[in-house]
Amino acid sequence: MTFQRTVLQLAACSAIAYAQSANIGLGTNPDAQGASEEVTPGAGPNGSEDWLNSGMEADGWTAPYLSWDSLVKIDRKTFYANAGSACEQYDWAFQQAGDEHQIDPVFLAFIAMQESSCDADAGGPTPGLMQVACENYPDGQCTNDVAKSVDAGASFLRKQLDDNNNNAIKVIGNYNGWFTAGDQTGLNGGRGLSLDYPCSDDGKAYGQPQNLDYLQQTLNGWFLGLNPYGDENWLGQYHCSGSCDSGNVC
Repeated sequence: MTFQRTVLQLAACSAIAYAQSANIGLGTNPDAQGASEEVTPGAGPNGSEDWLNSGMEADGWTAPYLSWDSLVKIDRKTFYANAGSACEQYDWAFQQAGDEHQIDPVFLAFIAMQESSCDADAGGPTPGLMQVACENYPDGQCTNDVAKSVDAGASFLRKQLDDNNNNAIKVIGNYNGWFTAGDQTGLNGGRGLSLDYPCSDDGKAYGQPQNLDYLQQTLNGWFLGLNPYGDENWLGQYHCSGSCDSGNVC
């Protein structure tokens, strides 16, 4: 057996042991419907994806309630040692913004990975680590500045928590632009986000939100130290590609 093969096998064993601790050792959220210790494409400790996405098959997303304080998650040290290693260099910013807005900094790291893979130079209409709308910056101007980007993301997150009675599902969905009939966007015939929205005329025209796996990837992925963009790319039931070809819903 070569040294290289030995190293690879040891790494594989370490990865398996870590995945098992993330999937099983953290227990389940007692407030989450369909919660399971084992993370699967459609479930995990913070609830089943069908439950998280409740209402999308009917008259639009209805956002069931799940307390932010009850969420099953790993700590920053564990996150940085595994799936969130790219975020460790920005821990100072997460800590600073977390203290300012009374949010556990690990949540900011989770969201930064989901939004930008912790790339401070990530582009798009909402650039930077947190990929948050420009209106959330103090001067209304988007920037790649790390401290300002993280503070803007934390500010938006705090507002969502306050406005939605700490409902983690509504808060995380809103971060990705999910909307309900009550938000009165007028999109999707006024129904709010549904399975058929991404490939509807409105969905194609506005381009977001396209990722119907967002809640599953975040709450049962990054929050547990699993990487939906890497080894755990099976997370989620829709595997949205942004394409509406061949009957895809997103």
